[in-house]
Amino acid sequence: DKLELADVFDRISKSINQLTKYLASSSIFLIAYDIKISKSSIQTLQDRAVELENKYLPRKRFTFKNRRDLKPASDKKAEIGRSVEVEKIVANPNAFTVSDKTDVTLLIDHEDIKNKDVTLSRLVNCVVFIHGSPNTLHLITLESCRIVSGPVMTSVMVEHSVNGVFAFPCQQLRVHNTKSTDFHIHVTTRAIIEDTTGVRFGPYRYSYDGLDAHYEESGLDRDRNNWDDIDDFNWLVNNKQSPNWTKIPQDDQELFLDELKHKKILIER
Repeated sequence: DKLELADVFDRISKSINQLTKYLASSSIFLIAYDIKISKSSIQTLQDRAVELENKYLPRKRFTFKNRRDLKPASDKKAEIGRSVEVEKIVANPNAFTVSDKTDVTLLIDHEDIKNKDVTLSRLVNCVVFIHGSPNTLHLITLESCRIVSGPVMTSVMVEHSVNGVFAFPCQQLRVHNTKSTDFHIHVTTRAIIEDTTGVRFGPYRYSYDGLDAHYEESGLDRDRNNWDDIDDFNWLVNNKQSPNWTKIPQDDQELFLDELKHKKILIER
């Protein structure tokens, strides 16, 4: 029975999410090796669960409009809306996943990701606006992508990404195996990077209608931002700046904000 199977996979997903949250909350007590092994074990469980769910509860195909196939501006919002509607009917009600896409722009509203674990994986040259407050945010294997989110209630995990620009508020941030990427962040604990080089950090300055309400819903402290207090697990020299990360110059922050305004105008027409 498909309903019973959906319930089983829902419980499995919740259990894996609980493991992820437990690991995130315990990471300050663990050494880097133990964190890496634990994350790998959880990821194996998650991959296997997704594999079995796709086998026994195949999802309706998730399609986007390709930006190369342009339509009149008046049709863009409707096209994006239809894409989100398809994603809302997947079997797992606690997760929102977008994967294996190239050259797409997506606007995701709060109701689509409220209290959900959002995963964006294997995307190339994509732009994603998340105007809402997800529970967690996982950015995995992204190339040349722009990802902008509202307040994330708990943690953001970034892995195997390159040449990207990401912006989000969150409670915890972990970055692994990532290169040449900018982070515009509001983080209430100390962000961690590992096996990561050429990354830059700046404060979160993006704004959208509903941001204040989403901050309140997320429970994040807006007065506490450790965007420039980064713990590099590969740099053990005390009182000396890690060579693996720097601050984003003011001019580059402004350029990014201007780029976002232009892209947002295009998709909201």
